[in-house]
Amino acid sequence: MKNGLKKEDSMALKGVAVMMMVFHHCFYKASKFAKYDVAFRGISANSVMTAASCMKICVALFAFVSGYGLMCGYSRYKSEKNPGTSRWIGAHLVSTLSGYWFIAAGAYVLYAFLASSGFESWGENVPQRFAAVIIDILGLAKLAGTKILNGSWWYMSAAVLFIIFVPIGYTAIKKWGWAVVLGIIVILPRATGMGFPGGADVFSFFLAFVTGMVCAEYNFFSWFHELGSGRKNGRLCKGLLLFGCLAAAFCLYPKLDLKVIWEYHYMAVPFLVIMFCVEYLFKIPWISSVFQHFGKYSLDIWLIHTFIRDYFGKFVFAVREFWLIPVVLLLISLLLAYVVEVLKRVTGYQKLISALMRKLR
Repeated sequence: MKNGLKKEDSMALKGVAVMMMVFHHCFYKASKFAKYDVAFRGISANSVMTAASCMKICVALFAFVSGYGLMCGYSRYKSEKNPGTSRWIGAHLVSTLSGYWFIAAGAYVLYAFLASSGFESWGENVPQRFAAVIIDILGLAKLAGTKILNGSWWYMSAAVLFIIFVPIGYTAIKKWGWAVVLGIIVILPRATGMGFPGGADVFSFFLAFVTGMVCAEYNFFSWFHELGSGRKNGRLCKGLLLFGCLAAAFCLYPKLDLKVIWEYHYMAVPFLVIMFCVEYLFKIPWISSVFQHFGKYSLDIWLIHTFIRDYFGKFVFAVREFWLIPVVLLLISLLLAYVVEVLKRVTGYQKLISALMRKLR
């Protein structure tokens, strides 16, 4: 695994994803910036919106990294002949969701004090509203179909399903092979008539997640690194070809119908980005380090940044320059992420989660 997908690469990919996500959420539709005086500097607003829509691949990047990491972890767990899978699932659910719980609970406390409308839209009566809040704090609102305080938090339900699916996916890949498993994921929504699940649905990004599992199982990145290495200028030619495919893929991205071939948008293009980053971009140490730093705080940035955009947008968009707006939003979110991590330590929350993790393991 020397030339495979290392932990540093996974962290850097999270950094790439969170940067894409911030840009996407600033400009993916006109209503997010129409009320502000944004300077596009000769570039049309529609062009920026198109670029922002392409950054939706950030979700697939997160899903792929999750699939790869969870498959590696579960494979080690199985190789050590640990009994059952429930403890593994429980430990990873707590590990994944603990960072979300802290911010979600804090956000609801602030909402209770600051929101003028209260919790009326959360249910018809107090028990329903209370249950909806608890379900959202647990990260299960998308699955339960209940109210979500922040629309971008839908992905927590996907994270829960991904973890629960890992033992099933592990067995299926071992038994049937990667082609059958990926083929089922592609065919099933069409065979059942379900069609495109939607841009905020776990099943839209299920292929990316399972592809991550497959790449971990078959050590894809080590193979890809060695590809062409025995030929003169093989690495250069491979890089140029990959970059050309990536450029063509992004050109086609807005032209192809998402509702017909969503696997192209949410798997093929993201996979090309991942290959290029891991094989070439992250080989530059300082670039990898920058992305790793943002990746380290990607969960906090993701959970926080839309609040800043929505409630403090006039300050973020005051810089006017379209390229600078997401930079400002990203840096403010990063600073708040630092604060969140300090609060986790001083409140004893981290010690509580660590103790819980020790019992589960």
